[in-house]
Amino acid sequence: MNKATKGAVAAGAAALLLAGGAGTMAAWNANAPMTGGTITAGHLTLSADPSALPSWTVTNGATTETNVDIATYRVSPGDKITYTGKVKVGIDGKNLKAQVVADTTTITGSLATALTTTTSTTLAGQPLTQLTEANDGTTVDVVVTFDFPKGTVLPDNTANNASQDQSASLANFNVKLEQV
Repeated sequence: MNKATKGAVAAGAAALLLAGGAGTMAAWNANAPMTGGTITAGHLTLSADPSALPSWTVTNGATTETNVDIATYRVSPGDKITYTGKVKVGIDGKNLKAQVVADTTTITGSLATALTTTTSTTLAGQPLTQLTEANDGTTVDVVVTFDFPKGTVLPDNTANNASQDQSASLANFNVKLEQV
């Protein structure tokens, strides 16, 4: 064996010995108990106010119909169908902020995709864009508008005609309180 090879073997053996001994070094540490406590998560809750009956209104341009029976109403492109009701909010959390929104996943039917929704909340006639812990236990007014817009008028009116005799079930639509 030549000198270079012997040197390489010796260097490898030395590296193995050093690596094997690294696990036997003493490692020191210390700890001390800290004063602490238990943290508890807050919550968001929402329930319909059973004492307030919801109402439905339909607006198309300058025409407004109130107290509409939504189950039998036949909509037309350009209609805005508005739900008005009351919900009681539960908000418990120091830095928790939330808003009431329509849960569009609870709207079913082939016409559901043609509707756009907007939701607003008010308390004593004043708009509320964010609810906080200060609103815990409060009943707020909720307005959800379902807009059935007119489509682009094509020469054969295909965009508008495709929605004829289609339906969207608003019978079980929900509103939800979601953190923002």
